[in-house]
This record gives sequence, C-alpha cells and structure tokens, in this order.
Amino acid sequence: QGHCFWLKLSRHRRVTARRMLSRAFALAPLSGAFLLCSMQVGAALPEFPRSWGAPPQVMTMDYVPLAGGYGHGSGSLSHWIFANIQKDQSSGQLQFPPAFGEPPLVQTRDLRQLPFGYGQGSGTLAKWLATRAKEVYGESPEEFDDVSASLYKHAGKDFRPPDVVQ
Repeated sequence: QGHCFWLKLSRHRRVTARRMLSRAFALAPLSGAFLLCSMQVGAALPEFPRSWGAPPQVMTMDYVPLAGGYGHGSGSLSHWIFANIQKDQSSGQLQFPPAFGEPPLVQTRDLRQLPFGYGQGSGTLAKWLATRAKEVYGESPEEFDDVSASLYKHAGKDFRPPDVVQ
C-alpha cells in the first residue's frame, strides 16, 4: 500500500522526472500532470560514514538523485550528504559510501572532475565511483549532474573548477 499525489510538470521536465521516478514510483500521465503513487513505503536509507552522524530525521517529499552516488531520495538528504562531502574535502579526507568497498589503490595521475560532488581526482577514481554507484544504488553521474547546480548554489562554497561552473 502506498501514497499518491499529483505533480504538475512542464513539458521539458517530464522526461527527466519519468526517468528519475521510474524506480520507486508508478507514473500515470493525465493531461500534463502526473499522478505519482509510491511503491516503496519506508525504504531504508543507505549506510553513511559514521563520522557524518545521523542523517536528518525530517525530509522533504521530493525524489532526486542523491549526492555522493547514494541512489535516490529526498532533496534534504542530498543536501546533508553534499554538506558532509564538502566538509570531507576541506579536511582532505574524502569518504565514499561504505557499500562501495575500498577505492582502487592504483590510480592514474590525471586530474579530472569526480562525479556526485566529490571534487577532483583521478580518472580511475571517477570511473570506479560511476561504476559502483550504478551497481550498488542504480544512480548514474548524468542523473546527478541534472540537479547538482542547486546543491552548489545552496552550499555557499563551490569546489568545482571554474571551467565546470560556466
């Protein structure tokens, strides 16, 4: 048994919303609006690094790709994850989802933008993050890229290189 609510979307946002919501919601189009009915009620949260503390208990009722490659969930949860990733970046100790396992020990010496808001790192690490996020949580870097600008905007501190921001 699930919950249903109406969502009115503009035409160009329907395709993105359908793709993002298809894993957890059944969509029924009706004259430019969508009736969203949840199929998974009370889904468990992913495991986070212990140093981050407990995730927020009150969350928004939206469904977005989560920062860090943690799958999909509430926008407030994504902001909490992103804030913790930024703290980790500031301290120089990035932490990845525990479910991903250990990152590759041998990495290339190139420097590129890492997916899911992790800043910069090697191409090997970028590929490992993208692969593990897809395998473990079903999230792709492209999905997160669609919503990442709002996270950077609200974070107050943008760790992306200038050529990525433009």
